[in-house]
Amino acid sequence: MNIFKKGKFTCLIATALVLLINLPVAAQVIRTAAEESDFENYTSYEEMLEFMQQVQASSTEMMFSDFGTTIEGRLQPYAVLSRPLITQPWEAFASGKPIVLLNANIHGGERIIRESLLLLLRDLADPDSAENRLLDDMVIIIVPSVNPDGFVRASRGNSVGLDLNRDFIKLEQPATWNYTHNILLTWQPHIYMDGHNGGAYPYNICYESPTHAATNLRLINICDEEIFPYISQEMEFHGYKAWYYSGGNRTAWRGGGTNARDNSNYGGFMNSISILFESPRQDRADGAKSGYIATRALLEYVADNPDKIINYVTWARRETIELGQKARGDIAIEVTRGPMDYKVSYLIAEGRGEQRKIIEVTDADLLIKPVVTKTRPRPYAYLLEARAYKAIELLKKHSITIEVLQEDVELDIEAYNMIGINHRSVYDHPASVSVTCDKKTIKRKQTFTKGSYVVRTGQMQGRLVTHMLEPETNDNVLTWNTLDAILPRTPGRSIDPKIVEGQDQPRSSRPAIIPIYKLMTPVALPTKILKN
Repeated sequence: MNIFKKGKFTCLIATALVLLINLPVAAQVIRTAAEESDFENYTSYEEMLEFMQQVQASSTEMMFSDFGTTIEGRLQPYAVLSRPLITQPWEAFASGKPIVLLNANIHGGERIIRESLLLLLRDLADPDSAENRLLDDMVIIIVPSVNPDGFVRASRGNSVGLDLNRDFIKLEQPATWNYTHNILLTWQPHIYMDGHNGGAYPYNICYESPTHAATNLRLINICDEEIFPYISQEMEFHGYKAWYYSGGNRTAWRGGGTNARDNSNYGGFMNSISILFESPRQDRADGAKSGYIATRALLEYVADNPDKIINYVTWARRETIELGQKARGDIAIEVTRGPMDYKVSYLIAEGRGEQRKIIEVTDADLLIKPVVTKTRPRPYAYLLEARAYKAIELLKKHSITIEVLQEDVELDIEAYNMIGINHRSVYDHPASVSVTCDKKTIKRKQTFTKGSYVVRTGQMQGRLVTHMLEPETNDNVLTWNTLDAILPRTPGRSIDPKIVEGQDQPRSSRPAIIPIYKLMTPVALPTKILKN
C-alpha cells in the first residue's frame, strides 16, 4: 500500500470512529428483577430498593426516600414524581394539582400489584415514555410495599402475623402507623389506590370504591359512574377484563365489607377518593401487566379531570367541617350493602380445572350500595373526662384535634345508657368490646372539670371523630379497649319503658353511663389545643 492510499485509509477509519462516537447511544432500559425472569420470580425486597434508586438516579422528576421502618428493621420506601419536582407536601398542596397515591403489598403475600407499580414508576420517570406526560397534571406518590416484612415471608400478616389491613383504626403496628401518619395524613391525597390480590376469575382486576355510608356520596359515585367505566374500557382495549370486587353467582354480585379499619374504607373517612384494586389468580405476567394498565388508566382519568377530582374532594372536606360546626345531620352507626337501582351483567366461573366454565349472568343485582340501618344525631362536640386519656391517645394517632378545658364548665349534654356489653375476639384482636345502648339518650346538666377533653366534630377528620366516639359503631374507642378501665362493669336498667330487658347479664338498678358525652349545640368553651 502506498503512502497516499495508506493515509486515505487512515482518514476513513478516523472519520468512521468520529461518526460512531457522535451517534446517540440508546439509554439502557432499567428492568425489574421480575421482568428479567419473565415474571417467574418476584422482585425481592433488596432488588426493589436498588431498582427504585436506579430509577431516581436517571430522573430529574423523582424524589426517593422511606417513610418508616418495620418491626424487623426494613425500610418502607416511597417515591414522589411530578413536573416540576415536588419535594414536600406543602409544595404539592400549593401546586393546585391532584395528589395521587398508589400503594400495594399491605398483605405481604399479595405481590402482583407491587410489580405493576414498579413498572409504572420506571415509565413515569422516563422522559421518553408516553406515561411521563402525566407528571404535568398531578403529583404521584408510589408506595410499592407497605409490608416488606410480610413480603419476605410471603405471609398475609406482618412479622408477628397481624393483618395490617385491619389496623387502620388501632394503628398498633409500626408499618401501618408509619404509612398512615407519614403518607396518608401528611400528603392528604385527593385519590389513592390500594393494591391487593383477590377478586374473582375471569377478571384481571376487580375494583371497589369506599363502602361505608359515612363517606361523602360524591366520592363513591364518581368511582361507579366515571372512573370504573373508564378503567374497564381501557382494560378491554388491551385484552383484559375488569369488574367489581368481590364475587358473584347466578343471581347477584356482592361487594366487600364496610369496616373503617380497612385501608380503602379509611380513605373515605378522611375524605379521599380511595379505590381498592384486587388482582385475581392468573398468570403472573398478565397480573402485573393488567395491574399496570388499570393503574395507568386511573392516572389518565385524573389527568383528564383534575378540576373535578379536586372539587369533589374539597366539597367533601368542607362538608365535613360544616356538618360538625353546625351539629347537623346524622351519623351512620350501622351499615350494610344493598342492590343498586339497576341490573347488571357479568361473568362468573363455575367448576374447577378442565371442568371450569365461564358463565355470563344477565339481569342480576349488584350489591354494592351502602345502606344505613341505624343512625345517631351528630353532636357539636364530644367531651371525655381526664381519665379517658387512652382514648385520647388513640384519637391523636389520626391527627384529630383535641382540646383541653382550662376551667370547670357546666354544660347541657347527652349520654348513652349501656344496657348490654359483650367481650369477644375479633379478627387479630382477642378481647374487643361491643355495647348495646338505649335508643333514648340521657339528657342532663353536668359539670366538666378543668383538664377534661373536648373533641369537636367540625374538623377535617370529623367523619372519623364521630365513628370513633359513637359507642355503637364497630370501630370505636370502646371496641379497641381504650376505655376498659372506666367503662361500667354492669349494664344498667333501661330508661325506655318499651324495652324489655333480658336476663342474660346482671344489671345495675340505675343507668350505666358510657363516659363519652355529647354536646349537641354550639357553645363557647374555655379550651386550649392539646399538643402532641
